[in-house]
Amino acid sequence: MVTAKRDPALIVIQLAGGNDAMNTIVPYTNGIYHDSRKAIGLTEADVLDINGTLGFHPSMGPIKRMYDQGKVAVLQGIGYPNPNRSHFRSLDIWHTAEPEKMAPDGWLGKAIRDIDPNKENILTAVNFGRGLPRALAAPGVSVASIGDINNYGVLTGIQTTEKRSEALDIFARMYAPMI
Repeated sequence: MVTAKRDPALIVIQLAGGNDAMNTIVPYTNGIYHDSRKAIGLTEADVLDINGTLGFHPSMGPIKRMYDQGKVAVLQGIGYPNPNRSHFRSLDIWHTAEPEKMAPDGWLGKAIRDIDPNKENILTAVNFGRGLPRALAAPGVSVASIGDINNYGVLTGIQTTEKRSEALDIFARMYAPMI
């Protein structure tokens, strides 16, 4: 039976590498921000305002629309006690949520295991991107990891590029969150 009702979904977007957090959520009224970013700083006119002091980068229009609908949260200033300034240990803590010890399981993997302890769902997590993030790694937790949906092996029987692109678009929208 086809239904439009969907269970709630948690979508975690991890921006790693060269992401500039200060130009993703921009403190556009902060003088130190502007003093430190003379060449790349964004002004009030540039950003998509959140609350009169912070704004989304102008390219984040779709995220801003979801934010305005109450479907996206912005969490700033997240940290952990007693940071030791090691990049690698910090990444380990972020992925495991264990600041006091080395842990084998990722925080999202543990959450998935708790949400579906009897493994009743065939698919509880999907990763889009190359490699499985450590946050999703946990023994007994199945995660589909798709490096590139266009090369995923979905609908490979369709011979023409145009028809396959159209079918992949329909497939992607079918499994996308309802907005």
